[in-house]
Amino acid sequence: MELVEETKEALVARVRALEQKFAALRNSMRASGALPTNWRLTPKERDLFLVLLANDSVTKEMAMLVLYGTEDRPDHGVAMFMSRIRSKTEGHSVVIETINRTGYRLVDQLAWTKTLKLDAVEH
Repeated sequence: MELVEETKEALVARVRALEQKFAALRNSMRASGALPTNWRLTPKERDLFLVLLANDSVTKEMAMLVLYGTEDRPDHGVAMFMSRIRSKTEGHSVVIETINRTGYRLVDQLAWTKTLKLDAVEH
């Protein structure tokens, strides 16, 4: 019986930690109105781009939290979204690097933050 209670408590702690992580990611995306409308990003693409702006790097797990609200999804969906963002922003000199087996990072993050007037985006 004690083992079940410990497992339940551990699960509750994990869920709370994920909720806090997800809330922190969402809070870092307040400046969505500053993105150029001609990029035609979908809401999920926009959220993912804003997370790239707000963080030095974005792990695949972080991206899955933003896109799906969970880390328990196949990560090929993240690659698909990154590909779409790249194709929509490449004409504007946006460069998103893939960090092998880890995630992604926006090249010239600080320059883009200033260009888009997102100085209020917290890191």
